[in-house]
Amino acid sequence: MGIIDFRMRPLYGGYLSMAEAGTTDKFLTGLRCQFTPSIRECSIELLVKEMDEAGIEKAVIPGRQSPGTFVDNQELCDLAKQWPGRFIPFPLYDPLRPKESLEEVRRILMDGPGGGVTIEPGFGNTLRFDDPGYFPLYRWLEDNGIPLMLTFSGSITPTIDCTLPGRLDLVAQTHPNLKIVVGHAGWPWSKELICMGFFRRNIYLAPDLYSMASVPGSEDYRLAAAGMLQDRFLFGSSYPLVPLGEAVDNVRAWKLDPACEQRVLHDTAAELLSWKF
Repeated sequence: MGIIDFRMRPLYGGYLSMAEAGTTDKFLTGLRCQFTPSIRECSIELLVKEMDEAGIEKAVIPGRQSPGTFVDNQELCDLAKQWPGRFIPFPLYDPLRPKESLEEVRRILMDGPGGGVTIEPGFGNTLRFDDPGYFPLYRWLEDNGIPLMLTFSGSITPTIDCTLPGRLDLVAQTHPNLKIVVGHAGWPWSKELICMGFFRRNIYLAPDLYSMASVPGSEDYRLAAAGMLQDRFLFGSSYPLVPLGEAVDNVRAWKLDPACEQRVLHDTAAELLSWKF
């Protein structure tokens, strides 16, 4: 069984702005990573080749609608259709138009290729995890056993907001059967999110680029994957900010026991997606 990458943003459609705005260059340089051919050429064909070389069978591709990067949910579906079985869209839910947006994500999940839903409070809005605009989505996902992926790191608000972990914890407690995947794993609040995940069985961490060895706090995530959260820890590359091969090598270098590594790279992700795939 191949690896499941739970956070990839192919340089396609709206995600091309990551290269155009210099975001890709900033992170690759800051993390001391290499520019691979697919990143240099913004090529999906080369990306799929790099997936094969890294042993990545399929990847979750989240939506985004924030200043500078607007990825239409239909673009995600189009990419999944062009490469059957390789990309799993997690369309973005817009809490500012809850009725229309919930209908859109419901259609993509139930009638299309979607495997879950993405939210990004703080990106292009002033909302937080516990804003009432998200409540209809939380209830629907919880009722249907569908995973939610949210973006959570220090960059999601104009200024660092230390109340964010508590706000997410409130959502996890209020919706105990809602499976919550925390993209970026709350960095720099690594210990807070690991603590939350230990006590809330519906929290899953996917630190992706913030698990790279050059990132302060990454050791916390390695320890969590090996112990406290080994059954709720997910691999994500955060491509194109980290090349696929380097992301996989980073996890291999943790020297997890084989069963634990298998859970991180495949099994836990497969369980989350099993409601559909």
